[in-house]
This record gives sequence, structure tokens and C-alpha cells, in this order.
Amino acid sequence: MSKLEMVRGLYGYNEWANNHVLAAATRLTDEEFSRKQGASFESVEGNLAHIAAAQIIWLQRWTVGTNPKSIMETQSIRGLSAIQGMFAQSHDGLREFFKSLTEQRLAEALAYTDSRGNANERPMWQLMAHLANHGTHHRAETAMAMGAMVKPMRELDYVFFELERDRGGEAGAS
Repeated sequence: MSKLEMVRGLYGYNEWANNHVLAAATRLTDEEFSRKQGASFESVEGNLAHIAAAQIIWLQRWTVGTNPKSIMETQSIRGLSAIQGMFAQSHDGLREFFKSLTEQRLAEALAYTDSRGNANERPMWQLMAHLANHGTHHRAETAMAMGAMVKPMRELDYVFFELERDRGGEAGAS
């Protein structure tokens, strides 16, 4: 399997998992959605806004080369419908980006400035693996917060995505 095939699989999974978390979030009341639960970004709402903002910021770094908006500004959006819109925007952009992505581009280094103002440079494939893993981390925190409210989500293990994709289920559409 090539790096390109692996990264495309990770991003199919990433979108599939994000969509399941968003679907689970629709079962929450507004109060539950914004309730502080001790997660990295305090609430289901904060975590989901952060995941979507990170996707938007990294996509901008990969396609434009800069961050037109800061992560703090981007993740400050609130409300389920606004956050769903951020995810839709980032998923559409990522799918479009993958149409032109090549093995060569994955191997190339990207210079970028992180949210703390530090200059960095890493191969594209590492940055893409980072973002997919980042989403997994914060979805797990979100799952714990929802479980604490007795509103558990379905399991989001990668193997479930692949099993659904093999069966031609909803994962196959990602």
C-alpha cells in the first residue's frame, strides 16, 4: 500500500468518524452540548469546534500556505449547526484536495507556522497523519463526555469503518 492510499484511507475514516460524532451530538440538548465536561476544550461543543477548526487551518496551510484566520478565532464558533457547517466545509475541501494529491507531494516538506508562532517544516504525509490522529484524540474525549451524560456514541474504531466500507455501507461513500 502506498502512502497516498494510506492517507486517503485515514481521511475516509476521519470523515466517517466525524459524521458519527456529529450525529450523536444531535441527540444532546443545547445545555448538554455546551456543558463543561473536563475535555480539552471543555465541552462536546468546544471539542467539535476545535476538530473542525484544525481541519480548516491545516487544509489552508496545505493549499494556500498560510493561516488566514487563527485557530483560536476559527474554533470560537458555537452552535451545532455552525459546527456542522464547518465540518461540511472542511470535508468538502479535503476531498477536493485529495483529487490532486500525489505521492510526490506527500513526500515534500511543508514549511508552516504553528498556532504558537513557531516556524516548522515536516513532510506532508506526517502532517496529514498528525491531523487524522488529532481528530481521533478529540473524538475520544468527546465520546467520554457524552458517556458521562449517559448519551454514549457508537464505537468508532478504524476496523468498523473498513468493515462497513468492504460491505458497501455508508463508509463506502466517504
